[in-house]
Amino acid sequence: MSLKRNLLAIGGLALASTLALTGCAGKTATTQPSADPDTPKVAMLYGTTGDFSFMDSAYKGFTDAQATMAFTPLDFSSPNTDDYQDRLDLAIAQGAGLAIGIGFQYATPMTQTTDHPNTQFVAVDIDKGTVIPNVTTISFAAEQSSYLVGVAAALTSKSGHIGFVGGVDQPSIQNFFVGYEAGAKSVNPAIVVDKTYLSPLGDFTGFSDPTKGKEAAASMYAGGADVIYAAAGGSGQGVYEQAAASSTSSQKNWAIGVDGDVYNQVDATIKPYILTSAIKNVNVAVEDSIKSFLDGSLATGEQDFTLANDGVGYSTTGGFLDAYSAQLEKAKADIVSGAITVPTAL
Repeated sequence: MSLKRNLLAIGGLALASTLALTGCAGKTATTQPSADPDTPKVAMLYGTTGDFSFMDSAYKGFTDAQATMAFTPLDFSSPNTDDYQDRLDLAIAQGAGLAIGIGFQYATPMTQTTDHPNTQFVAVDIDKGTVIPNVTTISFAAEQSSYLVGVAAALTSKSGHIGFVGGVDQPSIQNFFVGYEAGAKSVNPAIVVDKTYLSPLGDFTGFSDPTKGKEAAASMYAGGADVIYAAAGGSGQGVYEQAAASSTSSQKNWAIGVDGDVYNQVDATIKPYILTSAIKNVNVAVEDSIKSFLDGSLATGEQDFTLANDGVGYSTTGGFLDAYSAQLEKAKADIVSGAITVPTAL
């Protein structure tokens, strides 16, 4: 029985503050306590934290907002990849005034859920150009930040051979590769760029399998790549670990993180091998959406986060890019001005 039918079956009985979410392998959807029970409810629908990447950044925006704004948070975390509609239905049933879906997977359920007069929807990380009636969609120019870390990879590589590990073989992840390759080839047109995807289109396990990430990275490093960019969510942890594990006194291998500043999140033993990260300010998107909802200014339609408005970028933590800062900032400025047009897979 679907969650929606379960809710109807209980005949409108008030839900407890902690409600088991159907099919979530023991995970729960929780209503956090609020100083004022009359404050608006804001639901965040997301995967699980601990990916050093996209979900951690989203969760930071949600918790940062809680520290400075008055609302009742509804936390709908689930490791499952087949319950997006159920979670959306549950947010509406619990009286959420705002439901924020983290990830492109919410595009379809938000399109299909048309009867939500008391709930505003925000879909975070939706492909640019996607139109969902009565929904705020937030897209990130991931190809731009990927271009910059591609420049960094080519400048740093000693072998002229780099790699890319994507989580799922789909356009939104292919977009990271297209930008990365273009950036690398702008520095060294002859550079070799390996690529692999951990799961096929429609199979989202590629975002949560560090073992597969580690195996893919091991093969690339063994094949001669000395810098690998991981756009693979939680699977990227395996790439970061393999960069450290495969390095020797005569051969240092690098990894590039994604979405968050991975250098600040990984174990101290791995930090020396994190060259940079392609930043996607998901936390800012989440926090700004909540603020706009609370002050009544949240508008439907597309919001595009780019280099021009600091929605995306690259990290310099660790100081490994200090020698190349002028070249990287020149490339960034050229993208913002339009002198460089970064290709896209979307």
